[in-house]
Amino acid sequence: MADWAELPNAVIAYIANSFKVIEDFIVFCAVCTWWRISTIKEDFDVLSPQLPLLMLGAKDDDYREFYSLTKKKIIPIFLPEARGSECLPSGGLLCTVINDTGEMNLLHPFSRKKIHLPSQKAILTFHNPGAFEEPHGGNRWSCIDRAVSSGNPSLTSDYVLMVHHYGPASCLAIWRPGDLDWTHIDVVNHGGVAALIYHKGKFYSMSYCGEVRAYQVSGPNVTDQPIVQTQLLAEMDAEMYDNQFNFPAVKYLLPS
Repeated sequence: MADWAELPNAVIAYIANSFKVIEDFIVFCAVCTWWRISTIKEDFDVLSPQLPLLMLGAKDDDYREFYSLTKKKIIPIFLPEARGSECLPSGGLLCTVINDTGEMNLLHPFSRKKIHLPSQKAILTFHNPGAFEEPHGGNRWSCIDRAVSSGNPSLTSDYVLMVHHYGPASCLAIWRPGDLDWTHIDVVNHGGVAALIYHKGKFYSMSYCGEVRAYQVSGPNVTDQPIVQTQLLAEMDAEMYDNQFNFPAVKYLLPS
């Protein structure tokens, strides 16, 4: 057949459904634009167990490279939407942040569909109104360094996104589909958050000073302000660290 795009949808779907490894599915979708549009959302079992793809550092072009643990090779993916952005993994998508403008999105790395998020500026200026316009010492060293979603935004609209802003005043903020702005969590995380996860209906954080907290957030609602219930679960022994920037060990949170 001269034009691969002329294959019937039923045939494309049948072929796509035969793939069990995400890397093979990516190559299949790259054959032509029509195949990618026709198959990316419907014809791959996104819940099937997969080894993660490791995103490599950005280059000055419209591609992002991923290392496949299954294939043991680097896979380049055309992703111009991520150019110039910091990329954080979140619920199967990428949370992209353009630090110069404050623009934030959730980006599907394969379909390239975006979910627009409120600006980073609202998070940076919550504790310091001049933080975005007046960088510290001429260089803004604060950033969004963690993003965790309670669900896969490609599969459901019933999810909550939590991000951590690291800077002079580290803080956590949440967003739900339909919210017009970030909701700040009024908890001081001394030295910033070392780990952030979601597990069985709650978010959990561990600060660099060893404080472990749980956060339960109400679901999506376009009118009401979300209610965040915060609980301090544990405080690590001070002997485990000398100060907040000098640790004998790295701290992690793991679901059990």
